[in-house]
Amino acid sequence: MYIPRILGLSWADFKFTVLGLWAVLLCGISLPATAQQFDQNYLKWKAQQEAQDQRLTAKQTPAATSQYYLARPTQQVSSGVQQVRLNSASLEQLQQLSGIGLKKAEAIVEYRKQKGQFQSIEELQQVKGIGPALFAKNKHKLAL
Repeated sequence: MYIPRILGLSWADFKFTVLGLWAVLLCGISLPATAQQFDQNYLKWKAQQEAQDQRLTAKQTPAATSQYYLARPTQQVSSGVQQVRLNSASLEQLQQLSGIGLKKAEAIVEYRKQKGQFQSIEELQQVKGIGPALFAKNKHKLAL
């Protein structure tokens, strides 16, 4: 009765501990053997994981991974785009440009009549109502 008090255990905890120790001794359960088995299983699992990692890295080559993107950059392809010639385009042709309606097309033709032919496509920005943003949208469609 004094042993549980000395160990700081209740009588129920003491009985459970003593019975557990007797069960281990009588049944021949070896705790270190269980730990060794756990270690062996862990090492086997770790070797399998490393082998899988090597297989995955072998499949990935620098050439293969460089072909994949999270997002592809936008590319403007002008091969199928009809070019509009600023010096000879009609009102209808000028209206094919993005953001150019009848009024702006008339302003371009009027500018051409007053100043003569365009010397560069950048000169289009001198026409009233056509700014840098509108010019940038249509730059790839313009020609002299």
